[in-house]
Amino acid sequence: MVQKNNKIKGTADYSKMLESILNHISEAVYISDIDGEVLFINKEAENTDGINLTEVIGKKEPEIYGTNNHAKVMESGKPILNEKTTYTAGKNQVKFVHHSVYPFFLNDVTRGTFSISKDITKEDQYISKIYQLQQELKNRGKQYRENGTSYALEDIIGHCVPMLNALKAAKRAAKFPTNVLLAGETGTGKEMFAQGIHNDSAFCREPFVGLNCAAIPENLLESTLFGTVKGSYTGSENSKGLFEQAGKGTLFLDEIDSMPLSMQAKLLRALQEKRIRRVGGKEEIPIHCRIISATNVDINKALDENIIRPDIYYRLASITIEIPPLRRRKGDGLFLTRHFIEVCQKLYHTEIRDIDDDVQYIFSTYAWPGNVRELEHTIESMIILANDGEEILTTRHLPEHLRKIFSGNVPKATAPRIIDLNTILDDYERSLILTALKEAKGNVSAAARNLSIHRNVLYGKIQRLHIDVPTELKR
Repeated sequence: MVQKNNKIKGTADYSKMLESILNHISEAVYISDIDGEVLFINKEAENTDGINLTEVIGKKEPEIYGTNNHAKVMESGKPILNEKTTYTAGKNQVKFVHHSVYPFFLNDVTRGTFSISKDITKEDQYISKIYQLQQELKNRGKQYRENGTSYALEDIIGHCVPMLNALKAAKRAAKFPTNVLLAGETGTGKEMFAQGIHNDSAFCREPFVGLNCAAIPENLLESTLFGTVKGSYTGSENSKGLFEQAGKGTLFLDEIDSMPLSMQAKLLRALQEKRIRRVGGKEEIPIHCRIISATNVDINKALDENIIRPDIYYRLASITIEIPPLRRRKGDGLFLTRHFIEVCQKLYHTEIRDIDDDVQYIFSTYAWPGNVRELEHTIESMIILANDGEEILTTRHLPEHLRKIFSGNVPKATAPRIIDLNTILDDYERSLILTALKEAKGNVSAAARNLSIHRNVLYGKIQRLHIDVPTELKR
């Protein structure tokens, strides 16, 4: 029960009341006298700065915080309002605050100053980090658009050993200006690898120029690659070919096996001499670009059947990278499926979030002759055919050809499934380790601590799981 005679009386009581109030507000309060010596700081100021009142009372602002805001206000008589500033607090902690500093008066005479501050250190750090990430993405996107690419090696999804080996070889090849041959079936992502190698190289800001050799008629292929001189044939103009357009960057020749043998001979000469001559021209023009070529046919068969000349092959394949088909990528199918579902969610604003067990069985059993490209198009087709409000893709959404192939061949839900537990566990462990390494910026010791294992144990797992710590994370 409140007693009526407990009224606040006298200056001392008012001082205690105000001190109690100031110690319960969420902003830091600092009060200085006419000489700039600290008279009071509240509990929030103590917590924010890691100091206590007894340490700072009687001291001046510059020797505590390295700032001089109270003296400025004292001298000018004008307040500082809603200013964002920084200072060094106890234990050399850098703080970011929004604060206001006011003079206070007694009988129209300035008797001191006080400030009210809001600690925004964490918010400022978050904003700075977000801004930094936005700038990195913006610069990366700008760089890719400007050099003619869309992908980096880190955009390629793959956790299985064959794909990790291919990515490791690609990262290694990117460090050298040598020619690269990418071998893989249709739809395995050869152009993604080519762009990724270019963007991981020292020449990433130079152009990336691509050509599908199968899409250009034989009589236009030479002028497309080497350029033309005005008057060399009816309607021709002075124009640069792709070799010149690529400059010091990368010329990507897809389906090199489709290039006629006569054109392969001319390409061989250009690679040997490091010079080209435009169609109809006499001037020898030096070339500086790296050649990345790709084929979807078996190399040995192409050489045996003289589809690719051996001499041009050895020029183009200083490094050969085999990109595995989807059927050989154990465990990657589900990762890719969920990735494509997520992409379609954002693109089409759908509610689909996963596939059911029967579809998962079909996807893991199907040979995927069109590889990752076929899987992507299948997911997109199934999502488009799904009804509004559906969240799970079932066999009802499958394309007609897959329904026919697996009609009556899907095990009952109650039947036991054969599960490669070792593969699943390895994939999961590999994913956790890669995440820990990225968060630790490639520091194996820090990653081991985050995983609560000894560093030597982590090194052993990295070796066993064929994990390549990306070069960029080691920096």
